[in-house]
Amino acid sequence: MSDDNFEIITSDQVIDSLDNHFKIIAGPGAGKTYWLVNYIKYVLKNSKRIKPTSKIACITYTNVAAEEIQERLNLNEDKVEVSTIHSFLYKNIVKPYAYLLKDKNGKNVINFTRLDGHEENVPTKGKIYRWKELNNLWYLTDDSKIKDCLSDLDWFFEGSDLKLQVRNSYNRRIGKYYVPKESFYSYKKLHWDEGILHHEDVLYFSYQIINQYPIIKEFIVAKYPYIFLDEFQDTNPIQTRIIKRLAESGALIGVIGDPAQSIYKFQGASRKDFIDFSLPGQRNYKIESNRRSSKKIIDFLNYIRKNDNLKQECFRKYEGVSISFIESDDIGKVLKLFNNERLRLNLNDDYCVLTRKNESVIKLKNGYKICDCEIWDKIHEADYRRERFLKRILTAQEFAYHSKYEMAIKEILKMLRTDSEGNLEEPFTKSVVKSNFVNRSIAVSILEYLLNNRTNNINKKLYEFYNELNDDLLSRLGLSLKKLGAKGNFKTLSESLTIKDLINSLKLEDEKNSDIRTIHKAKGTEYQSVLVYMENNEDIKHILNPDINSEEDDCRIYYVAFSRAKDFLCIAIPKLDEEQKRELSRLGFRIIY
Repeated sequence: MSDDNFEIITSDQVIDSLDNHFKIIAGPGAGKTYWLVNYIKYVLKNSKRIKPTSKIACITYTNVAAEEIQERLNLNEDKVEVSTIHSFLYKNIVKPYAYLLKDKNGKNVINFTRLDGHEENVPTKGKIYRWKELNNLWYLTDDSKIKDCLSDLDWFFEGSDLKLQVRNSYNRRIGKYYVPKESFYSYKKLHWDEGILHHEDVLYFSYQIINQYPIIKEFIVAKYPYIFLDEFQDTNPIQTRIIKRLAESGALIGVIGDPAQSIYKFQGASRKDFIDFSLPGQRNYKIESNRRSSKKIIDFLNYIRKNDNLKQECFRKYEGVSISFIESDDIGKVLKLFNNERLRLNLNDDYCVLTRKNESVIKLKNGYKICDCEIWDKIHEADYRRERFLKRILTAQEFAYHSKYEMAIKEILKMLRTDSEGNLEEPFTKSVVKSNFVNRSIAVSILEYLLNNRTNNINKKLYEFYNELNDDLLSRLGLSLKKLGAKGNFKTLSESLTIKDLINSLKLEDEKNSDIRTIHKAKGTEYQSVLVYMENNEDIKHILNPDINSEEDDCRIYYVAFSRAKDFLCIAIPKLDEEQKRELSRLGFRIIY
């Protein structure tokens, strides 16, 4: 879309688009959230479309972003629903209307009576076994490769139909065989029969429901006459079509984003969907200022996106310090040099270390220590039921530790799911929970115990933690875990691993307070100082020869990382040749020794 079609505005400027769809392109630090919060307040005050029973839907990409918008709105009345796209669709379409979906035999596609949220698709040994059994796939013997294949499933359009496929075609190959495409549906159906939906299934079923029952779109639009979507550069084709269908039924749509920060292709996101997004009567705007970063950092960001049609201006009028780089493959040395430089520059406020892979985060958190980045995989192999239990209980503990209490409760409630007879899943023994109220009461008690004992438990061996949890807490609640045997792989692991090892290896969603995290989890954040850790030497090309418009996300991922910095940006890489060092010097980088 040409620049001529865009009006330049500032983050302080409220647009008069109460009766028009709109699209806003705004770069990092532009004040998108500030603008959106003010515009929502403007609509609430001035729009005649907001009735006593209607609301504004404000949809963003992460729970952290949703919480921030909710806090900034600070409204007493319940007139704005802020959530992620999956939560919004689950609450308003899937949960209330899943019972309508039938297969060709007239049976329910989903066991809607047991629906209880949605979760990440993590194939277990049990599900893999049953999937093989259903499809007679015993010739596929590499369960690790099967897990990679099934966890890579997603829904893709073929014309107007949605088909279940792997995101990466190479994951279908296992040894000399290819996993039959027609077997994928049965894997999903194993979960749906238990009322379990994966995140991608929420989009799939939402689309199917409004397609088969168009009247439901009218119900949604009556409740939400305005639907605003932040971070829309990370939309995917199913989301886009759902939003356009709601617009056809009368919803006024506003989308905000930045094509240069589209970094979720691996989850099916389509940058092109945002670039091409257009609705009848839509008005288009740009915010060009950057209120976050120093001029030197902004000049570098503009260089990275030089082939893009957005050039940012420095709002702060602060020149700032030079961007620095560290050449070392010693993680401990890198962290020490970065922190020493912060002290030298008298930059004592918040900082963050960003890297691409979860494995690198684990290494950085362990500092000088050699770490095992496959701890959870080893526990899964030893006992996948105990692995699932431990992951949920420790995830809940860490959510609560960071004041995310409702997310913590939900994790424990997943752990307390029962079968049709009320029996809890292994590693619980034949424990029976009688009601949802009892479940929630138990969840609160477990969470209280975990928080009160977190400091004492952190350095305990898993073996000791597991037994004490069973004897000191669960038995009092009328529950019990399977006892650890005298030998076995899980027992051996539990005697060697500490709770700290397990926590450091967790992949938590929305880590708001962590000072070491993946770049993807840094979206929407900012820090006085940022260290970007490039573990792969080849990644220097995204600085020396940036391609912000590439089909792949790599350059944009690093752009997102660099743009988190307010005052000091430092980049670390294991090895540079002399020509690369000269190129970085020409770009104004300074080497830290």
